[in-house]
Amino acid sequence: MESKYTLVFDEVMINQLQKAAKNQQVREILQKMLDKLEIGGPVFGKLLDSKLFLYEIKNTHPPIRLYFKHSISTNEIYVFEFEMKTSGEKQQSTINRLKFKTISLFRSLNLF
Repeated sequence: MESKYTLVFDEVMINQLQKAAKNQQVREILQKMLDKLEIGGPVFGKLLDSKLFLYEIKNTHPPIRLYFKHSISTNEIYVFEFEMKTSGEKQQSTINRLKFKTISLFRSLNLF
């Protein structure tokens, strides 16, 4: 299958992927999530913020959440980070941090 979307990783995600490569199970799960993103795009994610087009993909066992932003104008998907789900408060804190990061990053790139 051909990829329809281009994945762009930020520094945090690159570091996380390097660490995840040591754990076979997590690596395979992330690889499947990223393959889905490359082919199907934001359809596979849950929309967290409609103005920023911020999404998440969930995996249940182990509980992993992958956060990304879809840029409609460039048809790119910016993958920010993943985390093991621990609590609702930590998840909301991560989402708020990513919203701020998205706004500042895309304003500096004049994509906003």
